[in-house]
Amino acid sequence: MWGIKLKILFIGGNGNISWYCVQKALESGHEVWELNREQSVFTRRKVQKEVHKVRGDIRKTEEIKALLELSFFDIVCDFICFDAVQAQQDIEIFRNKTKHFVFISSEAIYKRISSNIPYKEDSKKYSLDNCNCNYITGKLAAEQKFAEAYISEKFPVTIIRPAYTYDTIFPTSIGHNCFTAAKLILEGYPLLIAGDGNNLWTFTHSSDFACAFIKLIENRDTIGESFHISTEEWLTWNEQSEIVLKALGSIKSGTFHVPFQDALQLNSIQPQEMMFQRMWHNIYNINKVKEYVPNWSAHISFEQGIAKTIQWLNEDTRFKRSVFDLEKELIKIYRNYGVMK
Repeated sequence: MWGIKLKILFIGGNGNISWYCVQKALESGHEVWELNREQSVFTRRKVQKEVHKVRGDIRKTEEIKALLELSFFDIVCDFICFDAVQAQQDIEIFRNKTKHFVFISSEAIYKRISSNIPYKEDSKKYSLDNCNCNYITGKLAAEQKFAEAYISEKFPVTIIRPAYTYDTIFPTSIGHNCFTAAKLILEGYPLLIAGDGNNLWTFTHSSDFACAFIKLIENRDTIGESFHISTEEWLTWNEQSEIVLKALGSIKSGTFHVPFQDALQLNSIQPQEMMFQRMWHNIYNINKVKEYVPNWSAHISFEQGIAKTIQWLNEDTRFKRSVFDLEKELIKIYRNYGVMK
């Protein structure tokens, strides 16, 4: 354990997951910096006034090297690295700039097979050669790159895989993480569910994630290790959808189930492998994070958390990001099945 005030750099830092991590770091007394392009600020929570800002594009390696030439950080956390190329850039930039590097990966890399449930950190993962989803293969390749750097040069990396984590995004079975699906529900369209909706999922609020996250990154014993962070509340998509409709005040809108095979063909909405995951169990064994962070557990229920999300979305109409092309695709589903408001 560090046990002292730390200088922490967040790459990103103002996103759905990272905002509360920054907030928790500040509450813990650390000096917090954010490196990002300062874009999409109107659809996110406001950057905390205590944060030191560095404006730059992390993908422009030489520019960032020059920008951070005289800087050193106790901890660097990258929330926006998505493939091996970007991982290598991180290694080149921060090789001599930090004592502890934290890569935010994804639980999506766990292969969806019965023997994996509930998922553990060493559960079988997808193969780079046998997966057609760029998001999954990108995160896998990035993990491999960081693992190789840890072995070959002791690059001080910890890998953290968030389970499905929400705060400013709106969780629905079919749709993106924007407000588009919710907008249609409020207009009277039914909430769409992929498959029969009986598979178990977890929905972790970002503030719960942050409480475990900050303790993991403060602990140098986590270097070389990987962790996933998840709530222990398990809900089916059917149960989750009832809570969403109630929170929106749209019980009368009801739900509509898109058959399993049909849902897999909705590639314009979600890559097939990711849609398959929506219809598979998404539950975790979190004994490892509890071993490193004693007494931690997620305490915000989905019912409480989605109420917080809706309250925030209602604070400013700009937060309710709706995507026109997605709305067209969702309406196409309703028309194909003759399900209209």
